[in-house]
Amino acid sequence: MMPDDNTTDFGTFYAGLSALAGAGRYQEALDRATAAQPRYPEDHAILVHFRAGMLARLGDAQGALALLEEALNAGEWYTQVFWEAPDLASLRDLDEFHRLRALSDQRQVAAQTRARPELFVRLPEKAMEPLPVLLALHGNMHNATIEFPRWSGLLARGWLVALAQSSQIARPKRYVWTDHRKAERELKAHYEALRDEYPIEAGHFVAGGFSMGAELALTLGLRGVLPADGFIAVAPAGPLLREPDEIDRLLGEPLPSGLRGVMVIGTDDPMHDLITALADRLQAAGLPLHLWVVDGLGHDYPPDFADRLPELIAFLVEG
Repeated sequence: MMPDDNTTDFGTFYAGLSALAGAGRYQEALDRATAAQPRYPEDHAILVHFRAGMLARLGDAQGALALLEEALNAGEWYTQVFWEAPDLASLRDLDEFHRLRALSDQRQVAAQTRARPELFVRLPEKAMEPLPVLLALHGNMHNATIEFPRWSGLLARGWLVALAQSSQIARPKRYVWTDHRKAERELKAHYEALRDEYPIEAGHFVAGGFSMGAELALTLGLRGVLPADGFIAVAPAGPLLREPDEIDRLLGEPLPSGLRGVMVIGTDDPMHDLITALADRLQAAGLPLHLWVVDGLGHDYPPDFADRLPELIAFLVEG
């Protein structure tokens, strides 16, 4: 049974579209994507690309190219992985396809040249120094604005909430942490900027993140690169966590003194088994860790994450 498009988050909705396409139900997938387009304005370009792919699968090359041109005319651009998607294979010998891709490539280069790491700082209304500080990291293909509502509830509890945004742009207004070394440099600089400008309360610096951002919060916290007192890793995912040698290396070093952790994972998340096994190893290594497993949740935040965030923070800073 397909989820209700009116109430489904985009990730779940898109997974449903992909399942239809994978089953060869191209017209149904196209109809659902077209009907849902107005409901997901932040993901407009992704849905246009998907619809173009379905039209190409259905033999409507001109309709597919017109959609891609519409997106580019609106200021969008796509990375290599989008242009090389199997759904667009039937278009690759067409001159118009190559023209559109060349225009997109030019825009991508220009956008990457302009991109800079950013740190968005939100102070609590009643700030009392020293300040407890949360540094939150977006997931891949997200941005700081998208992630802010997940963490903003801490402002009412007197926390400074800082949201880091990567300089690695993947499409307009969407960023990734794919280059870990660059990400590490940027996040260290963000921490130093926070430390220099705001008095951080002892024992109250927490790094949090979603997906690839969660991988960074977890691994940089374990390595002591970010001198966090705790980390919250929501649906952690990324290449480092898939490498047994990297996990062995992380656990082969002494854990930072006083570090505590929270890991959040859904039973339907593809990373579930790997993350629960990692949690067991971290606990066996002596790390105070709370593992929150959410039944039926895929690769996403739990629906009640904002409500539960204060108790997760309390576990990290109060013990």
